[in-house]
Amino acid sequence: MSAYYHTWEKENSTHYYEVDFLLQDKAKLLPLEVKSSATKKHESVDAFCKKYSQYVSQAILLSQKDVGKDNGLKFKPIYLLPFILEDL
Repeated sequence: MSAYYHTWEKENSTHYYEVDFLLQDKAKLLPLEVKSSATKKHESVDAFCKKYSQYVSQAILLSQKDVGKDNGLKFKPIYLLPFILEDL
């Protein structure tokens, strides 16, 4: 399994969107965002899922917080990463 980092320019801005890890989930992509603290702001992974929706199986945000969900984005604690990878 390979993990990739993905970045692209925001329109009309000097800033970039950044997705920490892209993993392959069968024939689709699984974007993983890692947050050290707050999970409320996840603009890059949201933009990625919107831009590449036909290629995304699911999107996961890893943090120190509890399990949760916001629209299609799943929140998982970092310690669950080995189990997430095992299911791919």
